[in-house]
Amino acid sequence: MTHKRQIDLRRTSGRSRRLVAALVTIVLAVGVSVAQNWMRTVGASPESKTPDPTVRPQARSAGASAQHSRLQSHACGDGRTMTIHFYDVAQGLAALVVLPDGRSILVDTGDSPRRSGCGDTCMAADRHLIDALRTDLGGAPISLVWITHQHSDHIGGAPEVLETFHVERYVDNGRDALKAEVLRAHRTAEKRGTVIQVVDPAHTAVPIANGPDVTLTAVAPPSWPAGCSSDPNECSIGLRIDFCTSSVLFTGDAEHGEEATVDSGGPVTLLQVAHHGSETSTTPGFLARVQPRYAVISAGKPDEGMNREYCHPRALIVRRLSRVLGGDVSMSLTAFDGDRCDRATAADWVSVSASDRLWATERDGDVVLTTSGDGVFTRQ
Repeated sequence: MTHKRQIDLRRTSGRSRRLVAALVTIVLAVGVSVAQNWMRTVGASPESKTPDPTVRPQARSAGASAQHSRLQSHACGDGRTMTIHFYDVAQGLAALVVLPDGRSILVDTGDSPRRSGCGDTCMAADRHLIDALRTDLGGAPISLVWITHQHSDHIGGAPEVLETFHVERYVDNGRDALKAEVLRAHRTAEKRGTVIQVVDPAHTAVPIANGPDVTLTAVAPPSWPAGCSSDPNECSIGLRIDFCTSSVLFTGDAEHGEEATVDSGGPVTLLQVAHHGSETSTTPGFLARVQPRYAVISAGKPDEGMNREYCHPRALIVRRLSRVLGGDVSMSLTAFDGDRCDRATAADWVSVSASDRLWATERDGDVVLTTSGDGVFTRQ
């Protein structure tokens, strides 16, 4: 009897275990299903949830489109462009930057039409600059005139520019205030109500605001180089403009000493070649830091105006730039390859193979480059 009762208990116990196991399986299955439904509800996007009967399908579609448009608006550049006009002003520099928001910056103003020894070349260059600015500005003011340094071929045309156009602000390096070209420029600016400001090693704020996707940076040495007191080239104040992944660096006539000390802000897309392509600038070390993809030399023709005395550009610099820029080198550029400009002969001017990413006003005339902020400049 006892033995039979033990057998019945074991059978009962076995049935209970099977029943419990079945119940556990059912509970687990239900739990997993509930958890999965909860996760789908929490993780789903608004569009994947059960539609709200109070919201019309059209309204929900319009909201999604608006959200998409907002995301699209964050794309750098947003379809806008930045254009740079390097004007053919003979032996000198004048470049108009039209920012994506429509404001404009004129870097240097070419030479004075009255410069002794220049004659008709400087007068023609000045007329060309004024006429080109009228066309390219279309009646808009110049937000900023930026004078890199106080040499005539950079500041000489400032009085004519200030007289002809509404210029909101005028910047120079604050040096040589009693020099004739500087006095004429300052007096004209004061007469026209243009604000005059100084950028130098102690004052590096650019006096106009950055724009959408645009950053303006003054490029000046931590202190003026020792040679600055005798050579205005070494007192050049550069300007860097960044637009999304495109950038341009204006260097004026900065020479070896200044190039070694300035912080250019890293690699740059487009380089205004310093000192018109002279061998006193554009060192291998400087090029290794700025790593330009494109470059422009603003210089006069070999036998015209003041370039008879300066012989720019130099063949050494054209070759050096072309190696750095790369690209197709099937183009050529006339450059000086002699020992001394004051003893130059026709044989000293040679045709140098040059990169197709290197432009020069002596060969190309006005050089107009446009970028959408994608790191590429295209000549118009």
